[in-house]
Amino acid sequence: MKHNLIALVFVVVCSGLADAQTISNGLAAKSESEFLAAIAKMKASWETLNFPEVYVAAIRLYDLGFRKDSIYWFYSAQYRGRLFATLIDQNKMGSIGNAGFELFQAQNAFQQLVGPYINGYAFGDIDQLVPIIERVQREGKVVPELTKIYPGVVFKPKSEWDAGNKGLNEGLTKLLITLKNEKASIKQQRVERGMEAKFGKLPSKDLPKASGP
Repeated sequence: MKHNLIALVFVVVCSGLADAQTISNGLAAKSESEFLAAIAKMKASWETLNFPEVYVAAIRLYDLGFRKDSIYWFYSAQYRGRLFATLIDQNKMGSIGNAGFELFQAQNAFQQLVGPYINGYAFGDIDQLVPIIERVQREGKVVPELTKIYPGVVFKPKSEWDAGNKGLNEGLTKLLITLKNEKASIKQQRVERGMEAKFGKLPSKDLPKASGP
């Protein structure tokens, strides 16, 4: 992934998030051992991570060659970002400079910037991708305490949270059905579009167990 893309993403992450800079420093470390230490620390507080933090981790995992693990982090970030967008009270999210507004815009930006790279790799092995998405779906069935993860952001009433999350979760069921039923077609389309040539031979190394998901 291009370095200027990484720089842009860090800017997006740090806008409106008090803790983002500290985490970003660890993820941006040139030393792989420092980076892995940051990843391990994030996994220890997995339930309380916000979606930009998880997206940045996914990007760095991909760039440093831990590509299989980056898929799990990417889909986890995507789920959290979409849940945020679904449950935020758009009438009370403010405008430029307000945390709610900046995060709402960020979840679209992350998907557009990062998706083509990690999905480009992930869709090359459907048998590997399916259980990862199934895991993200299972973990997403319970709505986290969003007001603690995103302080200062106004969300819809809690009575609406489960219904909003259920719709999002069911969307993954549809994706999984498509992946399982159209595996051959997806493979053919990747070849025709040059995706297989671009991403198909990219290697992936294993994340140390202490840092793994």
